[in-house]
Amino acid sequence: MSTAPIQPKGDEYSYEHCPLADSTNEIRILTLLQGPPNDPIRCTLQARHLTTSSNGNATRYEALSYSWGTENPTRWIEISPGANGWPSFFMIRPNLHSALQQLRQIDQPRKLWVDAICINQNDNKEKNSQVPLMPGIYSGAANVCVWLGEERDNSTLALNFSGRVLNLDDTDRAIADTRTPHEWLALASLMKRDWFSRRWVIQEISLAKQATLHCGDRQAEWSDFAEAVSIFEAVKPEDQLMSTSTLKPGQAAQLSTILSEMPLLPATRLVDATNNIFRKSDNGDILEKVLSLEVLMSDFSSFHVSRPHDVIYAILVLAKNIRSVPKPSESADVHIAQDTDPEILRLVTQRLREKIDERTFVIDYDKDFLDLCKDFLTFTIKDGGSLDILCRPWAPKLAGRALPSWLMTTAHNAFSMRPDGIYGRTNADTLVGSPGQGERNYNACKKTKVNDTWYFGEEVKEDSLFVDGFVVDVVELPKGPSQNGLIPKDWLDTGGWEDLTAAPPSEFWRTLVADRGPNGSNCLRVYPRACRYLIPSIVGGDISTNTLLSKATSAPVAKFLRRVQAVICTRRLFRTGRGFLGLVPEKAIKGDLICILFGCSVPVVLRRHSSPQTLGDYFEFIGECYVHGLMEGEAFEIQKSETNEKKAQKKSRQGQEGYLESSTLTDRRTFELR
Repeated sequence: MSTAPIQPKGDEYSYEHCPLADSTNEIRILTLLQGPPNDPIRCTLQARHLTTSSNGNATRYEALSYSWGTENPTRWIEISPGANGWPSFFMIRPNLHSALQQLRQIDQPRKLWVDAICINQNDNKEKNSQVPLMPGIYSGAANVCVWLGEERDNSTLALNFSGRVLNLDDTDRAIADTRTPHEWLALASLMKRDWFSRRWVIQEISLAKQATLHCGDRQAEWSDFAEAVSIFEAVKPEDQLMSTSTLKPGQAAQLSTILSEMPLLPATRLVDATNNIFRKSDNGDILEKVLSLEVLMSDFSSFHVSRPHDVIYAILVLAKNIRSVPKPSESADVHIAQDTDPEILRLVTQRLREKIDERTFVIDYDKDFLDLCKDFLTFTIKDGGSLDILCRPWAPKLAGRALPSWLMTTAHNAFSMRPDGIYGRTNADTLVGSPGQGERNYNACKKTKVNDTWYFGEEVKEDSLFVDGFVVDVVELPKGPSQNGLIPKDWLDTGGWEDLTAAPPSEFWRTLVADRGPNGSNCLRVYPRACRYLIPSIVGGDISTNTLLSKATSAPVAKFLRRVQAVICTRRLFRTGRGFLGLVPEKAIKGDLICILFGCSVPVVLRRHSSPQTLGDYFEFIGECYVHGLMEGEAFEIQKSETNEKKAQKKSRQGQEGYLESSTLTDRRTFELR
């Protein structure tokens, strides 16, 4: 039975007792004093230079990597020195308290860097200067201690299992062991722990010289665990040799699901991510950063943060095309302001501008989050010459604050943790695909690059983004969205496949796969034949691709079904006013506009709104869409045809009494997105 923690005596700790010098190279180190397991946690806190200590030698310390958790700080530790030289108490969250208890040694102290204690989290100025030091902190640590949490859900069994499969000669034997089903379930549970989904840990673990995992009183080398995860990822459901006789009813199906989704589990995604961020030498030194900021933001959108700003700040140091710096100190501003010589002011300003250029992100936790988002979009759009970032989910949802529609939130991620505890598909893949892959998947904007006409609004329109493009069509006849892998029966009628004895219409099966194979490749030749596999499952109702996949004995059919799932999940099949067939976001309704934005590789859905306050219309960004026949620049031919027709009408009717020139649907315009 748990009891409430005893109220500590003394004062609450103040960072005035351990100030940091006005330096970009000083950090605090926590010394975790030795003691028996159940004793209160006692520590000292001292400031040290990151690279050297007072005697000129490097300070040896370990860095802690852990999940903050959602609980409030309810546990306390003692930190010395405090007021009048006496210990003071410091409130921390339960998971950190558990980590310190487990890491404390009985016979000797342990030096640690712990972000929640070593950085004053209530001082944004200090955070602005300390966060840029974190790469050096984690790369300079003798070891990074990863705290996964207390022992639960057979986590010890999972760690033992991961250790056994490292001997490749015994891998098949370990998987075929009759105990293995339970071990797989334990392993999947461990691989879903919160730590594996934190965005900061990508930096912390990829920069570590050495790292150890701690779970309860068990520990393992990170390198061994990561290698085991890679082996587990390679095991396919069809390869499983395990016995299911010891499983409870329903566990066999659950196990098959776990194996099929092993590549999607948070731990697998983290291992894959840390393998691809840097090119390293044989001894582990970083030779080159590989990924751009936009690629990192896109690939790591499922990794969460506690503070909105960290969705960007946590990955800056990993990007090859940008650098982060602390916010300039007030003392520097005062020094410049006191110098009244205009020429010196001009030179200083010029030097500052050269130092803080457009490829530099200034860490500033005082900046409004929307302004930070604008900084990120400005950099990304200019760097890539594309508006595709508007279609990629990356922004966190904020409690109590609505974000503009042109910020796609992570609620639209293709994969996330479902209510059943399985990390799986919850939305379709983005049509624009992942950035940095060379040629874009589609060419709806005819390779036009976004020009300098796009801009953010100011004052009453500070939430607005202005972009150029034109309307090409209107949403008509949107059908119900695809949910849980289902193809609604009425989609076949809308797609023109009334005669099921005939081959599926080309536009229908191509729309189901967005006219592409996986990763933007061309459609497989077998797709139209595989589409006919859907027919036997139509018994007066919807078509379940999940059921078909579970029964599929043909690899080409399975590939087709998985591609369909990746494209249609939560999207609606629809017809446009011009008769085109396509897929729109679940939120789309009749009357929404199909638009081409210059610099965006796919068509988008916009919704017009009237604004009495600003005396004009604005548009809500609903999302990207697939329109068969408009994905390769064909909309420009429609625009050209209507423009020529308009010119001909103008020429024939000009001078006639009562003639007024009218605009056409496809006229170029500037859209105000909110």
